[in-house]
Amino acid sequence: MRGERFEWFRLTLRLHRFELFAFGAAIIGLVIGSFAAAAYIDSFRPPPECVTFTQEVPATCDSFLLKLSDARALGALVASPLLLVMFAMSLFLGVPVIARELERGTVRLAWWLTPSRWRWYLARLLPMLLVVGLLTFAAGVASDRMFAANNPQLDISNAFDGYGARGGLLAARALFVFAVAVFVGSFIGRALPALIVAALVAAIGLTGGINVHERILAGEAIAVPVDMAENGDSGSKPGDKYIDQRFVLPDGSLVGYEYFYNDGLEPFDENGFPKYPMVTLVIPGERYRFVEAREAAVLIGGSLVALLIAGFVVARRRPG
Repeated sequence: MRGERFEWFRLTLRLHRFELFAFGAAIIGLVIGSFAAAAYIDSFRPPPECVTFTQEVPATCDSFLLKLSDARALGALVASPLLLVMFAMSLFLGVPVIARELERGTVRLAWWLTPSRWRWYLARLLPMLLVVGLLTFAAGVASDRMFAANNPQLDISNAFDGYGARGGLLAARALFVFAVAVFVGSFIGRALPALIVAALVAAIGLTGGINVHERILAGEAIAVPVDMAENGDSGSKPGDKYIDQRFVLPDGSLVGYEYFYNDGLEPFDENGFPKYPMVTLVIPGERYRFVEAREAAVLIGGSLVALLIAGFVVARRRPG
């Protein structure tokens, strides 16, 4: 009885066994390779005196830094393909869920025999969603591990460096692409055209969402004073997300460089120092987890909406 209850799960995986095997093997291999490369990079970690710039760097550090550079180059051969395969998998596994069966015409008999199209839809969606979710999450963890190995000076749980290309947010973006692929495939009903359109829609959706989120973050930024005469740096700490740099006018308002150049004024004196106090607008690195979780929640919510709409399309469209 239990075997019959989960027969639909095995049948769905069997229908997509080639794509599952190809992408599954690629993702698993790249994840293992990422962890191995991260461990390899860690084995060439230079001593503290080789990364401290407050004193003369010993000549013996050259060999350490050269080995570290070579190890990082080797790790990059794994990291970049991992991102590419992740998003390709989301497209190539998402589109056929509905579009392939519509294109082949197998839904005519299946919908006639199935008492509920929603049950038919969920039986084909859930196994693929589970597999994609597990693989993308593993890839996100591997990317996080690789980034940590390449940036040992950072506490990556409190740093915006590599934002969106590692961790849970990377998996959420890949799941969004999968949901868009299922959604587009249910409308178009043909695999190849749906694949092309889904890639465009997902790219536009992700880009637009990232731009909107950047505007939200700009409104949440805090001002950090900058003393150009003392250190000449941006005033932000490692791990902070840089938003913008502004001048503080006597009335307390913050203005950008365009405020001066539009009126033909010069914001710096003859020595190159600013005529007005400067501040850097940043999102503190301590807010990384919150910001990451917020964007991931929005992406997951959007994915669920796309999959729900695809279900309504399946329930109401005519076969063929």
